[in-house]
Amino acid sequence: MKRRTLQILAALAAAWLGFGLWTLARRAPRPPAPPGEIHGAYHVHTTKSDGRGALDEVVAAAKTAGLQFLVVTDHNVMSPEDAGYHDGILVVEGSEISAPYGHVVGLGISRALTKEERQKDALGSVRALGGQAMLAHPFHPRRPFTRWLRDDWVGLEVLSNDSFWGRTLADRAFWRVGLSALAIPWDSAQAGLAFFEEPRAELALYDALSAVRRHPFLCASDAHGWPSYRAAFESFSMHVPVSLTGDAAVDVPRVVEGLLSRAAYCVVDGVAPAWGVRLSLAPGRDRIDLAAENARDPRARFEIFRTGAPLGGLSRAAGGWAFDCGGPCPPGEYRVEGRWVGRPWLFTNPVKIE
Repeated sequence: MKRRTLQILAALAAAWLGFGLWTLARRAPRPPAPPGEIHGAYHVHTTKSDGRGALDEVVAAAKTAGLQFLVVTDHNVMSPEDAGYHDGILVVEGSEISAPYGHVVGLGISRALTKEERQKDALGSVRALGGQAMLAHPFHPRRPFTRWLRDDWVGLEVLSNDSFWGRTLADRAFWRVGLSALAIPWDSAQAGLAFFEEPRAELALYDALSAVRRHPFLCASDAHGWPSYRAAFESFSMHVPVSLTGDAAVDVPRVVEGLLSRAAYCVVDGVAPAWGVRLSLAPGRDRIDLAAENARDPRARFEIFRTGAPLGGLSRAAGGWAFDCGGPCPPGEYRVEGRWVGRPWLFTNPVKIE
């Protein structure tokens, strides 16, 4: 009996070791940010609401993950005094607002909304405070956004760790929890990506809305500290083409503006790194160009969409990839999705052709 038990334990240990080696083989490189671009986590919670870590712990995890900024959005509270540099990480203060019609992230506001403001008109209150409202996890199983007739918001989240977790619970997909627990000793990013789902519904909604109004999308870490902040920060991030000066008074509004500029893009860093991603209309207006530092890697593939309609794959071109429109590119909103060895990897905000 004892021998049988030892054999079973040895088999389990070998299986776990094999899983660990497979996980390590998928571990993505983590190169430093090049000049002129930063990446960070948008939508983070601390112990000031329902997060598991105090700000200094969250900052430490961000630094370990190689981030340059954090957008802290605790529920219905704000700590403006926390905005600024902490151990080299720029902290941007916002607030996730619980409204009767869903959750809204307020950026560029100087204080949290009162309970009356949240209940009466959260979107209007953010605007009155000079801020910008982003829709949080619009298709969350328990907290979806429902007031689509309103137009006083500036963008929405297409990736959300909180939505991933909500769907795990709703679908009783508890195998994801087990997969995450097995992966976390080997690679934090893979532990976070155990819950990842392709945002097909969110992107379809975004494309439908972009046909009538211009707005950015963001990928939300929505980090609460489980399985860990590091896992969330290494899984995916927002890349913003700005440079930091070291002066928080200059850099905080610069990061907010960059996130909302539609020049920002989302990278699933746990799959592969990406830097210098730029989507643009060629001077002849007959081609869409995609530049990226590692765009010519044979493991990368890209597909282009025009206002939600798939147009096909991009072809390799000098300096990156390109899509030939076969004449003047028709009006519309053009965005690109990238895959790395078949895995979802990169999402660009669109360029608009009038």
